[in-house]
Amino acid sequence: MKKIITILTVAALMTGCKKDLTNTVMRQGPAPVVSLSASPLTLSEATAKDTVETIQWNAADYGFSAATAYTVEIAKAGTNFAAPKQVSNGSATVLKYVGSNLNEAAISLGIAPGTTGQLDIRVRYSVSDSVFSYTGKQTLQLTTYVVSLPALLVQGGNGWTTPSTRTNGYLLTSVNYDGKYEGYLNLPNADGWGGDALKLISTTDGTSYGWGTSSTTMSAGGGNLWLTPSPAYMKVNADINALTINYTAVKFYISGDNNGWSTSATPMTYDATSKTWVANNVSFTAGNAFVFTSNGSYDISYKVDNDGKLTYAGPPGWAGKNIPVSTTGTYKVTLDLSGGDGNYKYKIE
Repeated sequence: MKKIITILTVAALMTGCKKDLTNTVMRQGPAPVVSLSASPLTLSEATAKDTVETIQWNAADYGFSAATAYTVEIAKAGTNFAAPKQVSNGSATVLKYVGSNLNEAAISLGIAPGTTGQLDIRVRYSVSDSVFSYTGKQTLQLTTYVVSLPALLVQGGNGWTTPSTRTNGYLLTSVNYDGKYEGYLNLPNADGWGGDALKLISTTDGTSYGWGTSSTTMSAGGGNLWLTPSPAYMKVNADINALTINYTAVKFYISGDNNGWSTSATPMTYDATSKTWVANNVSFTAGNAFVFTSNGSYDISYKVDNDGKLTYAGPPGWAGKNIPVSTTGTYKVTLDLSGGDGNYKYKIE
């Protein structure tokens, strides 16, 4: 009897296994559908701490109860998700964004502060570590706001007095919040080494960055940096992760249809009071276009992007479009780089 019972039990187990296998065959149901709580959306400092956008989707259907992992992918519209921002969301099917985080994400993806642009949003989902599926995309139109970007503030060395608070013309900014800072500094002093002495103070944590092991390296807590030659107006790039600093003395020019695209015929003059470069009595004909160039070349130059915002046009990207002039006339042209990267501006008046 015992032997018979054992055989029956095994048979029952085998039967049960067949039934389980049949029930757990994976099938791919319709893809989840993503929805957005608001679009278009205008972001502002007033709602920086509020939930301004809720991204949600229905659960994936595999034909059985599965531990599905979801990752939200966000990219600038039109890029085909070539380099998306990815947010792992576990098994949850809702992702909420507060205003400041969404604003920061949009800016880092290429929507300049204070402009309107579009983000494509989709969800990647899977029950495997190597095989993924994707939802269709939804497009979020939003307007970003200008924020006080992370900055390195200039602290003058050897008695050079600089503002004690954040002031345009005395800062470098990190437009992508990635530890890389850029700005333009007018260095007025020629100290004993033929340069100008300064330190850079982080607005994020108060760290003071100074001399490293050479003129192009930095260290936390180091002595004065020496940027040379000076006096000079300089483009400065600092990386607090790599602890490097690079700088180039520059003078700006207008190069365009009005002067045969000469890189020297129309110089601009630096106004230390307004901290801007100015060219007066510049004649343009309707339909003309121009570029801000420097030092006789396009290596450090500025054009405009698709939204009409000033953008870096030098290598390696050689980006931007020539700046258009719609009406014939004589103009004052102003280039304002005092606000740090992300806040560069120009005027034609």
